[in-house]
Amino acid sequence: MKIINRPVSKETLIEYSKIPVRFEVRSVLDVEILEEGLGGTVFRERRLASPYVKHYGEPDEPTTWLKNFDTADWVLLFYQDDEKPVGGLAVACQDPEIIDNRILMGIDDLAVVWDIRVHPDFRQQGIGTKLFQEAIEWARNKGYKQLSVETQNTNVPACKFYIKQGCRLGGINRYAYYHNPSLSHETQLEWYIDLQKV
Repeated sequence: MKIINRPVSKETLIEYSKIPVRFEVRSVLDVEILEEGLGGTVFRERRLASPYVKHYGEPDEPTTWLKNFDTADWVLLFYQDDEKPVGGLAVACQDPEIIDNRILMGIDDLAVVWDIRVHPDFRQQGIGTKLFQEAIEWARNKGYKQLSVETQNTNVPACKFYIKQGCRLGGINRYAYYHNPSLSHETQLEWYIDLQKV
């Protein structure tokens, strides 16, 4: 198995879309804000009595990136098994659409892990770690100072994974999905890893 660095194109995004991006939610991180935030924040993992499967977006969603963003400087990393992609990671950067909004917060030396996925049959084999570490090296070699990634309090394995990769929690937004009824119960968590020595 090997990691392949591919440019973003319609063909590569169709291939990328074939890797499922779903997981079973067995627990959530309850976020308790103390003294309206001045007393700190406490996370408590709570097991769910009725686990459920969460899908991130529609199956063909990656193919819409070409219409919605300037992907010229983005990169797709594929983890392949006998030429078949079983894992993938997309890094977004240098796009005016996302630099000017809250995702990149006007910062042009921040790269974002836009999407990461591993086929369910190949999970727990270190593929996600290899992809993430490759993304770190790619962003560092391009001169970016930080790499960030977003997840939710409903994806506890992802939170633990990002901590293991060296990320620190940099943002908690309990109202990020407030206007989406199906997601309004979720809290957005933003993770950051420093790439360059200050």
